[in-house]
Amino acid sequence: MKKTILSIAIALTVFSTAFAKAPEKVNDLAMASFRKDFHNASEVKWTASSMYVMATFKMDNKIQYAYYDYQGNLIGLVHHILTSSLPEDLNNDIRKHYSDYWVSELFQVSSDQGSFYYIQLKNADETVVLTTEGTDSWHRYSVAKSSVCL
Repeated sequence: MKKTILSIAIALTVFSTAFAKAPEKVNDLAMASFRKDFHNASEVKWTASSMYVMATFKMDNKIQYAYYDYQGNLIGLVHHILTSSLPEDLNNDIRKHYSDYWVSELFQVSSDQGSFYYIQLKNADETVVLTTEGTDSWHRYSVAKSSVCL
């Protein structure tokens, strides 16, 4: 269940093109858990939906995103990374199979199921989102054709 919620949250937050919905109320359990888990965090901003609460914050000079359920349990932690921070085999696979694409988003997700990556690649014709969730290699999460307006 947590993995499903985290995947939905990530897709909506990072790669979202959906309409914004008024946030639900941020709850005290999530805020208390966050203060305990990330006591050195600064610049904390909260958003909420019907399924999760998200804290956007700065720690160790990195912007990070912590997702909590409404019982105050940490669902996962997300932060953007550079391709040079990817494991070598994943980086080589991107270079080999997607050399005509550029990286528009790349982030690491850490949860109680482990760590995995999401990468959004673009070229003139399409946008591809790959993930390592559940595997040690890339697999397609979604593909969208680019629309050209003339």
